[in-house]
Amino acid sequence: MFLGLHYALTATHSVTVDQLVLGAWQSLIAIGDSAASHGPLPDAANPFVRTFYRQIEPHVFSWVDNPIPPGDIAIMRRQLDSLRPLFEQLGRPDLHDVVMERFGQVAEHATGTDPLLPRPPGDHVTLPESTPEPRYPLPPPPGSQERIDHQRIGEALLTDDGRITDTSQAKTIAIQAIAARMRSSTPELVLAAFGLVVGTNMGHRLGDGRYVLVPHHEQYPSIGADVLRVDELDLANPRHRPNKVVRMDDPRAETLVRWIAVSEVMGAWSYGSNNNVRVLALQEAAKEEFGLTRVLEWQTNPKVRDAVSRELAYNRNALRDFLRTQYELTQEVLASRGITEVIAYRALTWQEGSVQPEWAGLNVGDTFEARHRPLASWAADRQIVADWLEKRGGRAVILADRKPARDILSIPTTGIGFFAQKELVTLPGDRLVTLDGVFTGKAPAAAAEQTAASNVTIGVPVLDDAAETLADDAATTLANAGEAPESPANDTAERPTPVLQEAGDRWRPLTITTPLDPADPLDSRIIRILDGEEEFPSWWPRDDSGYAITKRDLDFLGINPVQVKWMLTGEAPMGMTPALYQRFGTEILEALRRDGIEPSQVDIRLKGTGAVFFAGIHKTLPREEDLVGSPEATRRLREWFGDSQDRPLRRPYDSMWRLGLEPVPSDVDLDINSTAVVRAARAHWRAHHSDRYPGDFMGGHGYLDKQTVMGAFSALAEWANRWEGELGRPLSLGVFESSGPFDASLLGRALSSHFRDTDWIIHRPDTPMAWRTPRSKIAVSLNSQGAALESSSPTAPATITALAFPRSLRNNPSRTDSDSSPQPRPPSKMQRNDPSRGR
Repeated sequence: MFLGLHYALTATHSVTVDQLVLGAWQSLIAIGDSAASHGPLPDAANPFVRTFYRQIEPHVFSWVDNPIPPGDIAIMRRQLDSLRPLFEQLGRPDLHDVVMERFGQVAEHATGTDPLLPRPPGDHVTLPESTPEPRYPLPPPPGSQERIDHQRIGEALLTDDGRITDTSQAKTIAIQAIAARMRSSTPELVLAAFGLVVGTNMGHRLGDGRYVLVPHHEQYPSIGADVLRVDELDLANPRHRPNKVVRMDDPRAETLVRWIAVSEVMGAWSYGSNNNVRVLALQEAAKEEFGLTRVLEWQTNPKVRDAVSRELAYNRNALRDFLRTQYELTQEVLASRGITEVIAYRALTWQEGSVQPEWAGLNVGDTFEARHRPLASWAADRQIVADWLEKRGGRAVILADRKPARDILSIPTTGIGFFAQKELVTLPGDRLVTLDGVFTGKAPAAAAEQTAASNVTIGVPVLDDAAETLADDAATTLANAGEAPESPANDTAERPTPVLQEAGDRWRPLTITTPLDPADPLDSRIIRILDGEEEFPSWWPRDDSGYAITKRDLDFLGINPVQVKWMLTGEAPMGMTPALYQRFGTEILEALRRDGIEPSQVDIRLKGTGAVFFAGIHKTLPREEDLVGSPEATRRLREWFGDSQDRPLRRPYDSMWRLGLEPVPSDVDLDINSTAVVRAARAHWRAHHSDRYPGDFMGGHGYLDKQTVMGAFSALAEWANRWEGELGRPLSLGVFESSGPFDASLLGRALSSHFRDTDWIIHRPDTPMAWRTPRSKIAVSLNSQGAALESSSPTAPATITALAFPRSLRNNPSRTDSDSSPQPRPPSKMQRNDPSRGR
């Protein structure tokens, strides 16, 4: 039996009973002149393999129940997993993946009750009773009356008995139905739809009568709309006439925003079922929402996987709601028509020499178990599939399946699915499919005849030994799109072992040698605090656990205490001197002006550890147990803290770099908030990136694509590159519309980067060149002798106002009311987020 398991897992072929002899300890040894080969599927002709895999009907091959008990399966899995490093050492982890996938099939069919591993060789094993699994009826033969009848039924279903005649009509019906039924709040929908059309303004300006929506298309307004101030309207433009625009305080505005957001999420599928981050996140959301396990996995490189994880971290609930809503609408339509099944067809293609599925060598008419993606495209008309293959060319097959109604997620009038191709989007189900046709056509059609999406590949299906290499190569499109901000969910996710990172020559942070002045009252007090002679005041830098920064921390991190003072007084952020900060602010405005952006059009803020010393709640400082496999980082951590457990919860400035866990020091994290910048970037994108998925325009959930920023704003790019050299630190430019980063607090989330009164303002229209009038975080006042006294009503560090300044700034006091809070807006009537419904 275990010999059969070996042959099944390795898919060894050309081994017969005549080639086996009994060896020592009753072992079986293969002999003979003919060499064994390996196929994509186990060899059902091998009698030993049939314990696990065999032909169950004519042309039908399947994994079958076997006598291995679950306890033995667990032991075997551990043993097989332990072989992974050896395969990696040999450069063939892909082979291990294939074996483990086959072992997964064995495990799914393991029905034994008695342990087998302790038994001696030759012990008799009773095989389980052959109880064939219930199978859905196979599709009828080509040309049969039943196929003709099913095509007629499918045609009536997809066209609503001829009432639907084009894709735009079908999509409009679907978009409006989904938008009305989805339980997700409007802010959730907007966040899930960020891209070329949808930005933060569309959500944040709702309810504000100073703004209007200007639809791009009068007949199909869900295509998109511009968000304009009322004073930007040009009545000479027909689109701007009062009867063509929708005020943002009009109830119709929210309905339109929901339509546009749903349309944008739908567009991810229209672009391709596996070739952009949003659609890959939809595939993962489908697995979660519908409890799918036996699916075809998709292998991508680490950058793509991180991007998909980030998409799910922000938008998991909305994406699952989006899919569930379509499913409910579809099931209602099918039930109303009394449709219990649809015969559907699917084309699969591959280039010569590329990875092929293990069933690719079967004959037409053979039926087999093929794994599909969680969401897969099928057509109700075989001829449409055949015509598409004729145009596309290359090696291809057509699959046929009798789809039960319960496995149909959507049709063009209820969700994703292309009307012109009579597309159904389905869940994988648990049935066998039939190989209905094989095509070996001409060379692929010219690229000009294909859509942009057809030329983009992100990742590959997990099939066999080329998957891992191809996944890295195929992700070039996304890799070129630039990096997005870190996900707030990565903290709790399983992470690989940290690896020591060596600093490159480029990153040599500025050395600051200016000492604290004992003669200055504030400097003197900071010295006493760091020496332990005075308790930490309320305004001292702390993380959310209450940990206050100490001299021990500054010594290890190589931070001059004067930097902490400058950060607290607002004279300069971490990593800069006051003089450099003044020039830094002046030159960024000059660069933006050279790029056509006036200071009155932009709001610039400093975020991250440079402004507050500690990272946010999504970035936890590692402990020794997190650094297993990284002895040097562990040594540095102990050098920092010794055995003391009095440690920060969050990462202090430069800490990951000093521990050797990141290759760069803490960055200068800037938010540039400007609708004018985003509009110019949109124009640049449309002119230079029409081949890219539009949702990538605001990758990172509102963060403008880095490649687009650098390409559209040459002076800003030159400024950033020059200042990275001067500061010895990377600059992170997060570009948003004027309403700023998305307000995740609307969704009940603790982590949000939206505008706050406590933000470090570098410049904004109502506080121009704010570096000239810095705001202090120090909640103290000075007595007549210049000594610092605690405020009589201590304020939490997050809401401290400016009350005192060092000697160098006392002749230029800060305005205490320099923050202008955003214009309040009434709550959206559709902010229906219900935390209790998380799935």
